[in-house]
Amino acid sequence: MAESVKARLDPITFELIHSCLLSAAEEMGGILKRSSFSPVIREMEDFSCAIFNAEGILVAQADYIPAQLGAMSLVVQSTLARWQKRIVPGDVFIANDPYSGCMHTPDLNVLMPIFIGKKLFAWAGTTAHHIDVGGVNPGTEGPGLHEVYAEGLILPPVKLFNAGAEADDIFTLISANIRSAAATIADLRAQRAACDVGRRRLEETVDRYGKSAVIAAFERSLDEAEHAASATLQEMADGAAEAEGFLDDDGVGGPPTRIHVHIEKKSGRILIDLSGSADQIPGALNVPWASTRATALFLVRAFTNPDQATNDGILRVIDLICPVGSVLRPRPPAAVSVRHNTSQRLADTLVRAASQIWPERAVACSTVTFFCVNLQTVSPRSGSTTVMMDVVGGGTGASRGGDGLDGVDTYMANVGLLPVEVAETEYAMSILRTELIPGSQGLGQRNGGLGIRREYEVLGTRQVATIYGEQTKPDFYPRGCLGGGGGAPTTITVVAPDGSIISTPSKVTLTLEPGSVFRVETSGGGGFGSTDQRSLEDRQRDLGDGLLREG
Repeated sequence: MAESVKARLDPITFELIHSCLLSAAEEMGGILKRSSFSPVIREMEDFSCAIFNAEGILVAQADYIPAQLGAMSLVVQSTLARWQKRIVPGDVFIANDPYSGCMHTPDLNVLMPIFIGKKLFAWAGTTAHHIDVGGVNPGTEGPGLHEVYAEGLILPPVKLFNAGAEADDIFTLISANIRSAAATIADLRAQRAACDVGRRRLEETVDRYGKSAVIAAFERSLDEAEHAASATLQEMADGAAEAEGFLDDDGVGGPPTRIHVHIEKKSGRILIDLSGSADQIPGALNVPWASTRATALFLVRAFTNPDQATNDGILRVIDLICPVGSVLRPRPPAAVSVRHNTSQRLADTLVRAASQIWPERAVACSTVTFFCVNLQTVSPRSGSTTVMMDVVGGGTGASRGGDGLDGVDTYMANVGLLPVEVAETEYAMSILRTELIPGSQGLGQRNGGLGIRREYEVLGTRQVATIYGEQTKPDFYPRGCLGGGGGAPTTITVVAPDGSIISTPSKVTLTLEPGSVFRVETSGGGGFGSTDQRSLEDRQRDLGDGLLREG
């Protein structure tokens, strides 16, 4: 876009058009949430929606899952590269290949090209976590898987709709390879409907403001995001810092996996060097490039202006270094289905390094446990085989501004807890207990947030469960900041029907008999500052609210 065209777009018109783009992405999210079948989408909100320009650059994204910040553009660009001149109005594409710009196979991307006249003008896109896309384990994920081929059906960008008509062969292929076909197909149609809303809203915007003005707004939105991030960085102190963190293991019972970051900030740019991290590992905790890039963008947005609208312009201020073959940039066919645990640890390690450079913005560590369960079960309503997924958060780290948040999904996640009523209606299991854990937080001038205790009981028949979490090793607890105390480690317990404890690792796939119970107690967040500085009023409130462990 020529500078003269951008210059003719006055600030008020730009803001109006930009607001239309952001509103379109938000409305897409509302459609997807209310039209989807699976609880992981409609209740837990594990999805994202965005608008892209004709080249696949992300220009507007609704705030749902930070793990998908700036990630979706890579798959749009892979789609463009694969299909080039064969894209026509009415086409809709689907992709989940982690080595074609996607994140892991359960995250299915549905993308709709938008034409104005006969020319490709933009894209509307959604990504949503689907409860199962086949593979060895129910729910597809598995820390102990060794290759992406074991992680379900792999879809490079292919047409889900061809010139407006459903691609019957693709729908048939998907249905034949997954455990809960009805739910997945319904959710894919909901994603397509969300994209269609994005298309209509963009067409309305073009009708109102003109094609040239909207294209100019695309470009200016990228420039504005870049300039806002750069200007804030320029106001912050220059400096360098490094930090390291560890996963409990490599996914298959091996040694802890090292995540190392080096950050250098100079003027309006930031260098993030991940070269010191471990090589790719045998288990499924490797992180595809889209997710690593999203985590770097998360850091910059969190430490500059969390309220800033997100698009690919922010990536322009980041120099990201990570060698191919790293756990954070693996070579195919490395397994990646549990990449989110590693992304959480990466985010935590980046925050610790950044807190050294900018202590006035410092934040204590949050839980990176990301406890997850995928349980193959039977629907009490239909009697058909289905898969339950739940994600349990914990406490965020405290900061100068206040105590940490209790019982939330931290950093890159932001997934909601599966409601008890939904779980017990949809699946043959019972949630016996969901509660905050007094004493799980790190103490300080500001206390960390509390972790969550949740218990599940298997009902009916034998059920296969994949269970995994992090921070079960005491050495890797959430650390405090500037003298604050650390959060408690995570514990995962499996109890047999006779009440005996079943010895299991923190990442496991196992068959559970009816009456079995599994329990997670997630870590709380780290504290900020010395406990000597906590006010008497805050101390009394802690005791009155029962937030401190007895004794």
